[in-house]
Amino acid sequence: MSEPLLERIGRVACSMLGDLKANFTVMTALCAPFALALAAFAIDEGSIYTERREAQAMTDLAAITAASNINNIEAAVVTTLGDNGMPGIVVQKAGQTIAPALGKTVVSVTAGRYSPESSLGVDKRFEAGKTPYNAVHVALKKIPARYFASSLIPTPVIGTEALASVTPQAMFSVGSRLLSVNGGILNSLLSGLLGTNISLSVMDYNALISADVNVLSFVDALAVQLQLTGVSYSDVLASKATVGQVATALANVSTVGSSSKLVLQTIASRATSTVKIPLKHLVDLGSIGQLGLGQKPAGLSVDASAMGMLTTAAALANGSNQVQVNLGATIPGLTSTTLAVAIGEPAQFSPWLTIGEKGAVVRTAQTRIKLVASVGIDNSNLGGGISLLAVKLPLHVEVASAEARLTDISCATGHPD
Repeated sequence: MSEPLLERIGRVACSMLGDLKANFTVMTALCAPFALALAAFAIDEGSIYTERREAQAMTDLAAITAASNINNIEAAVVTTLGDNGMPGIVVQKAGQTIAPALGKTVVSVTAGRYSPESSLGVDKRFEAGKTPYNAVHVALKKIPARYFASSLIPTPVIGTEALASVTPQAMFSVGSRLLSVNGGILNSLLSGLLGTNISLSVMDYNALISADVNVLSFVDALAVQLQLTGVSYSDVLASKATVGQVATALANVSTVGSSSKLVLQTIASRATSTVKIPLKHLVDLGSIGQLGLGQKPAGLSVDASAMGMLTTAAALANGSNQVQVNLGATIPGLTSTTLAVAIGEPAQFSPWLTIGEKGAVVRTAQTRIKLVASVGIDNSNLGGGISLLAVKLPLHVEVASAEARLTDISCATGHPD
């Protein structure tokens, strides 16, 4: 009797299900399309992620370059992106809408002003179009390359943004300068300021005048004198120091020559006054003061005259005391001359040297000079029983405080072609 058809089909099906031969091949054939699709998707997504990171890095670099060339921002951005292999760069002007395409990169460049005030929200710190410009915002859009999954996923658009600000700063000071060097007069004046006896030669003063010191290295050396560690430059300048400590720190700056170092060490040993001066009246480093000791800002050289710094410190330590210098008969035609110099208190919040941006101000103290000269008379008999042996001529000079304001800063950073 023949086997029913349904039973025969069932038996064959059970036999196939129980047979494990070639099952892996069948499963592979069924899953291969899905595996290939997932692999294509993963490869393209990884490529897009990498391309976006590269685009962000180039946008950051373009913004920094443009901020450094604030008067030619579009050319700076286009040149920077082109030099880094970004294809088909098109600048989108204000009011335009340009869609990116494969091989065409669209960038928009906006100049404005950035304020780092913590009281402002992050989205409020940059004001587009506000002058004077100190920041640039760059936005970039492009279509990334896709290799396998272009038919599986919609066309993506990579969008990156960057904001960079550059605040030009300059170092400057205001004060009197030496027209010529007279060892005796300078010794008397410096001795009067320091309250001790200083005896230096003209060569010593010339060595001191020609010596420039790096201000940050000077503050580093001053921190050693004050036994301060693990602090910022501003923390050191918030302290007080004696003139002897200032002179020692100047001598310990590595760039100071041997002749100048010896002169400064001599002055430091003679400056025995214990009066301490507020260092903030001597130097103001501005935002650079936030750096830790030993750190140096890139692109800014902070050098100052050792002589100027020393005499300013001595004048600050002298306070309101009057310095009297007997010039003797060093001026031809005069039998004796006496010079008295009174230096007033410096203006508040105005150091001798400062680092700041446009608008920064430094001021000097008011100075009063009294010169008493005795003039000898060759013919003392004036007739009528009147005899004149000498004439004393007192001369009073009021020297007003000076003010210097930083009106502009020009940084030669170069321009893109």
